[in-house]
This record gives sequence, C-alpha cells and structure tokens, in this order.
Amino acid sequence: MSLSLNVFQTAFGTYSRLLPSHAAARAVKLMTSPRISAERRQSSRALFDDVVVLKGDALLSMYGRGQKTMLVLHGWSGWIGQFNDLLSEVDPNEYTVYALHPLGHGESKAAESHPGRFIEAVMDAHDHVGRSFDVAIGHSLGAAALIYVEAVQPCFERLVLVSGPATIEGVLNRFARFVNLGEKSRRLFIRNMEMKVGLDIDRLDLLSLAPSISKPTLLVHDERDREIPVDEAGSLNQVFPKSRLVRTAGYGHSRLLQRPEVIQEILEFIAVSQRR
Repeated sequence: MSLSLNVFQTAFGTYSRLLPSHAAARAVKLMTSPRISAERRQSSRALFDDVVVLKGDALLSMYGRGQKTMLVLHGWSGWIGQFNDLLSEVDPNEYTVYALHPLGHGESKAAESHPGRFIEAVMDAHDHVGRSFDVAIGHSLGAAALIYVEAVQPCFERLVLVSGPATIEGVLNRFARFVNLGEKSRRLFIRNMEMKVGLDIDRLDLLSLAPSISKPTLLVHDERDREIPVDEAGSLNQVFPKSRLVRTAGYGHSRLLQRPEVIQEILEFIAVSQRR
C-alpha cells in the first residue's frame, strides 16, 4: 500500500466516524464519478464506424455488417479499447458489433454514473436495435448489468461474463472498506447509493437473478482478481442453469481480456452455443 493511500484511508476513516453522513455523501460522490483518461474515452474511434445517442443519452458505437449481433459492455471507469484484441477476431461480415458507453463513459459528457445507468443503457441499446442480441459480452459492472437486464427483460441469446460480481452489495461494501468508512457511515452510504440508483440493493442480488436465466453463459474470472474475488464467479456458476466457468491465473481484474487463451475460449463458446 502506498503512503498516500494509507494517509487517505486513515483520514477518511476518521472523517467518517466524526461526520458519518457527510462522509457517506462524499463516498457516494467518489463512487459515482468515473475516472477515465481522454485517450481511453476516445478509444472507440479507431474501430467503430458510427455512433448514435440513445434515448437515455448513453452512446452506442457500431461497426460490421453481419446479420448476427454482438453487444460489448465495459465495466466501471472502463473503456471499449479493453475489447480490441477480442473484437479483432470477430468477422465484421458475420457480426454487427455494438459497443455501449453508459453515461459518464466513452465520450459522454456526463460527470456522474452508477449501476442504474449501465442497466438503462443496455435496455436502451436493445430498444434501438429492435431485436435480441445473439451474444452479449460484459466486463465487471458491465457483466452485472447484463445479468440484471436478462433476468427482467430477456434480450440476449448467450452471455459472456468476465470478472463480474455476484452482488452489487458486495461491490459497495468493498468500496466502503477501501475508503475506510465507519459502520454508521457505511450503512448511510449503502442507503444513499440505493436512492441514487433507484433500486433497493436486494434487487441487485445477481445470485437471486441468475437462476431465471436459461441462456448459455460463459463465466471468466482470474484467481488473482483483487477487485472482485473469483469465488463470486464460482457462486454464480452454481446457480446459472447453463453456465461454465473458466478460471485463469495471474491476469488480475482486467488483463485477461487481452489474453489469447481467454479470447479463444470466448470465441469457441460463441461458436459452439450457436450450433446447438
């Protein structure tokens, strides 16, 4: 742990115990403010031909002319360039690829975002395309959003979930521990996030939602993921009716998207599940 981070956590912990409601509000602000470099925000320009603004102001980039459809969705403070190695292996004559940028991500001018914005963006993308996607690939919070949408408004034929959480409550609690919130401040933080997102935390329990999803599902998670424990993927794999878990070792939370063996697993899963 760096000295500056240690100082921040110590100071924020003291702040949260002296002024719990103020610290909870500050934690919400930190949690809902994406941090992405300008270069990463513009990473879709090199690959995608067109971009449209969806009705909720999320952005949807598109390329390819295939009859099959693929949706890709990055995670919190993520960027579409994380999928470049995978998408370079996708035939644009076979697939039309849609890359989704929720509010606050990509070249969106919004300063704030949260899980509800990811969910809204997925639903708006489905409405825009006007048909189910043949495959959807999500990373981290993007994976969580895909699970939620498929459970409440089915719109995917198969799912690839990379480094995804089992519950949003777990994500929030890990963030609360990271910034060293006291217990009262943590409870206020969770409640404030529920109000911000517009959904009770119980409704974002993906372990409860997954059993209703019968579509073929591939889970990919690294054993050294420090942001979302690999055990969460194992728990999801146990409750999805038709899923398979691929565990990697040594790539962490994001780098596995650039690994050739992971890309091959995803491509083979898509090809096999389409033939069934």
